Parts: sequence; structure tokens; C-alpha cells
Amino acid sequence: MQVTRLLPAAAWLLLLLPAPSQAADLLLLTPFGSRSVRSLFAVLAEGLISRGHTVTLMSSGDPIPHHPNLTHIISPHSALDQMDLFEVRAGQAVFKLWMKAFPAVARELYANPKVMELWHRRDKFDAIIINSAANEMAFPFLLDNPAPFITLAPVGTEPLQLSYLGNVVSPAALPSIIVPYDDNLTLWERLVNTLATAVLRYSFRRTVGRPLATALRDTFPDLPDPFEQYPKQCLSLINRHHLLDGSVPLLPNQVEIGCMNCHPPRSLPKEVSEWLDDAGEAGVVYFSLGLFQQTTRMPQKYKDTLMEGFALLPHRVVIKFSGRDLNLPPNVRAYPWLPQQDILGHKATKVFITHCGKQSAAESVYHGVPMLGLPITFDQPRTCARVARRGEGIVLQWETLTPQAIADAVHTLVHDARYKERIAGVSRRLKAQKETGLEKAVWWIEYVIQHGDDFLRFSGADLSMTQYLLLDVMAIIAGVALAISSILFLLARSIYKKFWPSSTIKMKVQ
Repeated sequence: MQVTRLLPAAAWLLLLLPAPSQAADLLLLTPFGSRSVRSLFAVLAEGLISRGHTVTLMSSGDPIPHHPNLTHIISPHSALDQMDLFEVRAGQAVFKLWMKAFPAVARELYANPKVMELWHRRDKFDAIIINSAANEMAFPFLLDNPAPFITLAPVGTEPLQLSYLGNVVSPAALPSIIVPYDDNLTLWERLVNTLATAVLRYSFRRTVGRPLATALRDTFPDLPDPFEQYPKQCLSLINRHHLLDGSVPLLPNQVEIGCMNCHPPRSLPKEVSEWLDDAGEAGVVYFSLGLFQQTTRMPQKYKDTLMEGFALLPHRVVIKFSGRDLNLPPNVRAYPWLPQQDILGHKATKVFITHCGKQSAAESVYHGVPMLGLPITFDQPRTCARVARRGEGIVLQWETLTPQAIADAVHTLVHDARYKERIAGVSRRLKAQKETGLEKAVWWIEYVIQHGDDFLRFSGADLSMTQYLLLDVMAIIAGVALAISSILFLLARSIYKKFWPSSTIKMKVQ
């Protein structure tokens, strides 16, 4: 995502809003994030810049081209760019990997002179926006800093994140990020989800949070527990939309900004445009595994299966693939990079074969293209579960993937009108919203900077779990009920003895 190119359509729409009363100086921090997460932060940066604000963005990865209102500071570690999601899927323990990586990344981060220079002027910013997905290493920027603290949640709704502001949603209705369920859970799924939610809350803080806090205190000895900082956030921007993810109760300071990355299609490069335009009635199938997974590291057996499956299709196929070790069938074209939304928005595109990353799934629904989901790991199985149950696509698993299964799934998605009708209906509703996700995000950031969050906070955020769930109240009620029951029992027993003493004597004799 390059800030120097023309702003996306969603950002241009922000220029139509009334100008903010005062331009703000904003700090966006995502020191540990994948390419897809960085692209989401870049979209937010573009939206803020289009409103006249100044943005300093700290992220890993490649430099962002110069823009007068943007300063990009590169954090010195990009471990996620080297992560192979197929290895994670095969059984590598993510918590153990993070437990080893986080302390090392944190120490390296604050050993960087540019990062420390930024840290020393942290109180000069009007607001600090931090990636809430495992970026607690950025919390030293909150030390002795009165600026509003805002989080951006790229993975969408996560029960643990919601609870930090006092919004405890039952695991019977909201799946954890680590389970492949949507929001309509069976009895077994509710059991699994309850255990998963509890384990994630405990395990992440213990196996990841504590080693990270220890590493950070080498440089910042007065740093509180990073997880005690989350309840202090004044605004949570959540990358979700009820039309995509289902409805969930949110507080006023928990704002849906789903589809923030979505925009109308633009013109395609000539070579790609001609390939799509000449596809005829059969149309085009588009394949991409997003920005996170490097396609060169995909197991060879999966590459072979995909190519054999594509060869069975009557459609033209365009794939985003960065390697050259493919035996491409005649109906397939491969490119190292493709403008995804411009392809999804093209009239010839019939099906999107995707890993169901958060952004990719949102873009597919926004443009009304049914999905063939091939989830790898992290939140992708959960997103795929929603896609399948809502009738917006079909899901296959890598371990059982065959060429014929690919061909059959694509045939069903193209010829069964229910999939197209369902996803087209959601697309129309998305586009009928009075404001885009990006507009909402920028408006709420400006609002909090100008007016604060005094009237947004939920009093339940100050309660312990015992108080919130009324366990103390129920204990009092149970105690009083037990006391009253005991008194009534003793009273009844004494009355019985007084009026029927002979019965008592007979009972003793017998």
C-alpha cells in the first residue's frame, strides 16, 4: 500500500466531510505485524492524511514512499514476513514461537536509535493508535503520556479484547480466534469455545505476556503489566462488520470499521485487463493467498494439486504467485502481484479461491464474488466457517484437497445461483451503508481527540469479574437464603416439639 499513489476511493470520500477544527499529529504503532496488517494501518494513515492530519507510522517491512504528512519509521524486525503458515498449520506451536520471538523483538526494537528518539517525543502526539494483535511491545509509548490511547484490532472481534473495556460476551455467542466456528454454535462447539477462550486468556498472558514484560523492563523498569494498559484505551477500532461477521453487542467506544480497506474497482494493467476481458461467458477464477503467506513456500504437493485442478476448469484462471516453479496449464496466468480489488470488481470474475484472510474475505463480499475457502491457520478457519454457514462460499481443507474437488466446488459456485444471490445481497447492503469503515475510523479518532472519552466509558470496566458476573451478590443471596431456611427449620422443629411432644417420645423409643 503506497501512500504516494492516488488515494483510494474511500479516502477521497473523506475529503467531502467538513474539515476538522484542528489538524492533529498522530502516532500509529504496529512494530510486529504481517504485510496484511501493515496494509490496514497504511489505509488508516491515508484516510487521516486526506483529512489534513500528520501521521507518524512505525511498522516493519519495506519503506513507504515519502509523503509530506507522513513519517515512516521502520521497526527493526519482520519475523512474521518469514513465517510459513503451512508449517504453523502442520502443528508448530504458535505460543512457543511467540514466547521466544517477542522478548528478542522487544529488545531489538528499543535498541534502535530511531525508535528511542521517537519514544522520547511520545508526549508530542495528540493520540497514539496501537495494533491490538500481539503488539504489547509498543506499550512503553504510553508511559507518562496523557494522549488518548486507541487500539486497532485487525483480526476483528476477539472476546479477550472486548472484555478489556468491560464488554464480556458469552462464549456461547462469540467464537474465539483460535476455533473454526462462526457465531451459531452447537452444544459441542460451545463447550470447545468456552475452554478455548479460557485457555487463550490464561496461556497468552503467561507464555507470551510475562516474558515480554520482563524483556521490556530491561529498558523501562517502571513499566506496568502490559495487559493492565488495555483497559485504559479510550477507543477500540474493530476490523469487523455485522454484515460479514454477525451481530455482537458493542460499547460506544468499541467501533466497527470493517471493510475499511474496500473500494470500487479501478482500471487494470493492460495485460491483465485483456486476459479478463476476453474470457467470454465462462469468465475468470481468481486465486490468491493474500499478503502473509509466501507462495514460494507452499508445499509442492499443493502446488501440483492446484494446477491440476485449474486445468480441469472451463474458465480462465489468474493467480497471484511469486515463484516460477509452476507448470501452468494453458488457461492459467500467474503474476507476482495483482490489484486484488480491481480483479474482484471486474465483471468477468466468477469465483475467488482464497485463504479467507480478514481483508480478502471482506473484499470478496464487498465486490459480490463467491469464495472457495482454503484456510491455513490463525483466524482464517473462523472466517471460512462463517463464509460456509452463511452460504457465501464453499470450504475445502488442504489435507484432503484434490483436483476434482477444486473443479466440483468451482462448478457449484458458478452454477448454483444461491451463492451468487446471497453474496450479492450482502454486497448491496454493505455499499448502502451511510458511511464507510474508513470514514467511521477517522471520525471517531477526531472525536476522541477533541472531546475525550468521559461519556463513552462503561462503568462495568471498573468491576472485577466476580463483581461483573454478580458472584458476590449471588453469594450474599445464597447466604441469606441459607440463614432464613435454617431459622425457619429450627422454628418449625421447635413448634413441632411443643405441640406433638408424644410423637417425639415414641420416635425415640422405637
